[in-house]
Parts: sequence; structure tokens; C-alpha cells
Amino acid sequence: MVVLKVEPWNGTTADSPTTSDGPEGDKSHEMFGFQDLASDYYQVLRQKERPAWCRFVWGIVIIILLIFTGYMVYQLLADYLQYNSFVESSISWQKNLTLPAITICSTNPLNYTLLKDQLKTGNDTKLLEEFNHLMEEFVKSSTKPNGYMNISFEEFEDFNAFEHEFGSLVLRFGPHLYNMLFGEYDYVFRGIGYFVDYLDWSKYSQMTELGVCFELNDDGRLKQTVGGVKGGLVIDLDANVDHYLFTTTTKGFVVFIRDQDETIMLNRGGYVVSPGVENFIKLTATTHTRLGHPHGTCKNVPSQFGKYDHHYESVRECVQRQRMEAMVDMCHCIPWYLADRLFTLNKTDILDGYSEKIQAHQHARARARMKRQLENETENAEIENSETENTETENTETDNSESGDTDIEPGEESPTAEAPKTTEPPTTPWFWVTNQPLHKTNYVHLTCGFVEMYICDKKLEEAEMEGEIEFEPCPEPCEYHEWNVEIASTLFPPSEEYFDKFLRDQLYLPKTPTYDFIRENMARVHIYYDELKVNEKVQTKAYEPQNFVAEFGGTVDLFIGFSFFTIFQLIEISVAMCLTRLWQRRRKAKKTEESNSNSVIDNPSVI
Repeated sequence: MVVLKVEPWNGTTADSPTTSDGPEGDKSHEMFGFQDLASDYYQVLRQKERPAWCRFVWGIVIIILLIFTGYMVYQLLADYLQYNSFVESSISWQKNLTLPAITICSTNPLNYTLLKDQLKTGNDTKLLEEFNHLMEEFVKSSTKPNGYMNISFEEFEDFNAFEHEFGSLVLRFGPHLYNMLFGEYDYVFRGIGYFVDYLDWSKYSQMTELGVCFELNDDGRLKQTVGGVKGGLVIDLDANVDHYLFTTTTKGFVVFIRDQDETIMLNRGGYVVSPGVENFIKLTATTHTRLGHPHGTCKNVPSQFGKYDHHYESVRECVQRQRMEAMVDMCHCIPWYLADRLFTLNKTDILDGYSEKIQAHQHARARARMKRQLENETENAEIENSETENTETENTETDNSESGDTDIEPGEESPTAEAPKTTEPPTTPWFWVTNQPLHKTNYVHLTCGFVEMYICDKKLEEAEMEGEIEFEPCPEPCEYHEWNVEIASTLFPPSEEYFDKFLRDQLYLPKTPTYDFIRENMARVHIYYDELKVNEKVQTKAYEPQNFVAEFGGTVDLFIGFSFFTIFQLIEISVAMCLTRLWQRRRKAKKTEESNSNSVIDNPSVI
């Protein structure tokens, strides 16, 4: 058994062990007794009463424990710095559940019948030929293996000028929202559709890549209180296939399911609904809560094109933004649907930002166009002058031969010759103000027309195929809603007998429809929740800071007995050592001074 000798000390020098003033006494006279303040390691390794072999064994054990503890702490720190996370899933049942916002677009952007009649009435057959040529080239390029379209903007400058003068083709000849619906709104919107107010077309319309689209439930008023098809929304749509553009390959509509704040402008992420079919769109709502850096990849980016300033753009909106910025850089004009939306939302600061990029190129195009016009008019004038001179020369020779007059000397002008025509540059700019709201402003010269957008979209696809353009990956917002969609369909109307009994007299059309007409044009859409529940998915940190501290403390305390209390002990020992060293130096200096003074007294001759 090892016996430790401990001498208590009450903090006074009188109780401290003292000896003579010699060197041996100086070493034993200390301010603090470290055996009282020492930690366990100090007692194990520094107590002289312990045998040497015992202290050696304990030293080996402590070194091994320190190495193992360091390795465990390293593993804990590595696990923490991986910032792992997991997703907690739960289901929340609701008494009523809000339907998502719905955007419905026709696959046909233009009423081609109306466009042909308008151009033929105005004797603009050349413009119609240019338009048809572009559409034919677009269809041909779609069937080519590489999809390239050998066409340029300059070939359609006359048609572009026509669009800028009279307004965008889509705004003028696009299908009206009223014509996209069968009957009156109180019949079209059934089920929970009675919440839809009297239709204000300016409120429910939205310009997209597909043309004028129909938007519903942006205010979130459509709430389903009963699960199943009967508790959802029912819409009857009219495709108007007789007025389709001949390049339209898909008949029907595109339905977009989106959040109330989300903006749809490109044909991406929609569901195609065909006429002659009854479509059942079953929804399952999910809410996502994500973590940002470093535990996750979510990032809240304010939406530039949203209706509300507090909205953060979704992945789909991020893709739209990058593609439209690429269109502006490549085609040097703003897509007409983007310009219309920004102007409608009074976000002219974004339009002003685009104008700095575009104006220089647009002015160069305008000057080139004016130069070509000038060259063409000069060439035509020269041809007319040469023809006139030839005709006058022939007439003069004929008159001279008949009347005996002398020929005109070289260098003399014919008395009947007209002065050459001089062609002035056209004073009309290459853009014009029209009756369209957007085109009443100076932003008209920044906007791509319908024809330009066809070419621009194709050029952008070619650049993507060649790898000339790369888009950045889009992060998810930290909180967003998502709807999983399941679609089922069946023929509609199912039979001619069903049509006669239930549809013929209920559609409220100006002309009584036939069974074949309904099968060719009508699409019925059901949008509903099968169950009134919301799947909630929350991304959670797998390793919180307090978990790391707890595991760190448990590890070091288990193997080496280290804790915050030990830290305070070490601090106390460090302070005691510093004070002891200071006290010893001061005492040594004082003894030296006393020794010097004593030596002077003992030897008076020094004085």
C-alpha cells in the first residue's frame, strides 16, 4: 500500500514549514502546497512517495488513453463537420385543403384563320408568304436529325416591322380566353368552381410562351372540403381545332400545377390534355422544409418576375430566368411575353436593365436595314434612269432621222432628260407605336415579335446542342409546396347517347354542337384531392452542436477523466504556479537586499 504524506496549509507563513536561512531552507519555504491543488495526474506522476515502477506504469497507461482519446475526438469532429442531415416525414390531415394555382394554355398560340383573313384583307400577301415560309422551315427543321434551321432574322424584317407597327401577333390573333371555355362560367366551373367570381379576363389572363393562358386560384379561394372527384374542380375546355396554326402538332391544352406565388412563362413541367378525353388529375400535396448551407443546398433567391416581392423563385422559375436571359443575350431582344409581364407588374427597372444590352445592337440593325433600303432604292432609281435615257435616246434618234436635226454632241444633256433621282434615307424609324399597351411606350424596340421568338427559340436549342450555352444548376427554396400528380383519362363523351341526354342542351353554345364536334374539340378536366392530407417533409440536422459537445465530454471523461471542472483545476494550478514564481522572486530579491545591508554593517570600512 502506498501512503501519501499531505501537510495541510491554512495560507499563512507562520504555519508553513521553515528551516534555516540556508539553501535547504529556501527550497522548502513555499507559498502554496501543490499537493493540495494538484490534479489526479499530478498525484499519480509527481508524488515521490509512489514507487518509480508504479509511476512508470501509470505513465504508459495515461499515454495510451490520451492517444485513444485523441483518435475518438478526431472521429467525432470529422462526423460533425460532414454536416449530415435526414428528412422527417409526417402526414397532416385537414378539414379543408386549398387547391394549387392552375395555369391552362392552348397548344395553339395563334388563330390562323383570323390571321389569314386579316392579311388578305389588307393586301399583305407578301407578309403572309413570309410567315408561312417561316412556319414551313420550322416544321422541316423539327424533322431533321440535327434540328438545325437555316434561317436568319434579316429575312423577316418586314414581318418584324409589321408586328412592331400593329402589335404582337399573339396579342392580336391569339385565342381569347372566353373562346377556350365551353358555355358560361357558372357551368364551365363546376364542383367547387362556384368560388370563381365573374370572370375579369384581364385578371385571369397571363402571357406565356404558349400564348395567352388562363390562370385560376391565385388568391387560394378554391378549397376542397370533401375528398374524391366530386369534391374537386371541373372545367370544360374548347380546343377550336379549326383555327389551329398548321405547325401545331399537338391538339389540346397544357395544364400547369403551381404554387400561388409561382410564375409560369415557358412550356416546361406541364401536363397535356387532349380534346375528346375526360381527364382526371389527382393531386397529393407535399410541403418541403430544407436546410441551407452547410447542411443542405437550399437557397432563397428573390423572384424577379413574381407578383409578390416576398416570393422566392422555384426551380422552374430559376430555369425560366436563365433561359430568358440567354435569349436576351443571343437574340438582342426581350421575349414579348416577358416584356408584357414586366410592364404589367410595373417592373420597368428590369426592362431598363435589359435596354442597355440591347439598344446598341438594335440601332446597328436599324442602320443596316436603312442602308439596305437606301441601296435598293438607289439601285431601282438607277435602273429607272437608264431605262428612261435609253427610251429618250431612241426617241431622239427617231425624231432626228425624221426631221433632219443634228445629233446631240457628247457632253450635252438632252433637253427632255430628267435629273437623276436622289434617294434620302427613310425618316421613319424601324419601330412604331401601336395601340397595344406595351407598344405605346419606348420599350417597343426591345421586344421580340412572334416570328423573332420562333427563330430565337430554335437558335437557343441549337446553341444548347452544341454546348455553347450552359446553365447553372438551380437550388431549391428553403420552403416550398409540391404536388404529385397522377393522370387518368377516358373517352369523352363516352357515347352519342350520353351526348344527346347530358351535353347537347347544357353547353349554352351559339350553335347547337354535334357529337363529332364535341369529340374533336371538347376536353373535360377534373382537378381534385383524393384525400385531404398534406405530406410534410422536414430536413433536420443529424448532428446538432449540443450533441457534439455531449459526446465529446462523454468520451474524454470516460477515458481520461477530463471535464470542464478539470479545466478550472488546470487554470487554478497555472495561476498558483505563476503566483508562486512571482513570490519566490520577490522573496529572493528581498533576501539579497537584506544580505547586502548586513554585510555593510558588519564591515564599517566599506562606508
